[in-house]
Amino acid sequence: MTLADLQPNDSAIIAGIAHPDAALISRVMALGLIPGEVITVLNVAPLGCPIQTQVGNTYISIRKTDARFIQLSR
Repeated sequence: MTLADLQPNDSAIIAGIAHPDAALISRVMALGLIPGEVITVLNVAPLGCPIQTQVGNTYISIRKTDARFIQLSR
């Protein structure tokens, strides 16, 4: 399951990030999206992009194409 599969108010644990762009992985992890953290989808834009999420006290909007690279577990 990936972050793109979650619906608003769903939560899951980040299992890993497997994006081909290492710079993007670094930026996302610097924002707090690290394996083991709980991520909650707060809202999804009407056309599906971006996805507003919360990790701890941090709110992050992520493009749906990038959300597909964030692997989750329940």
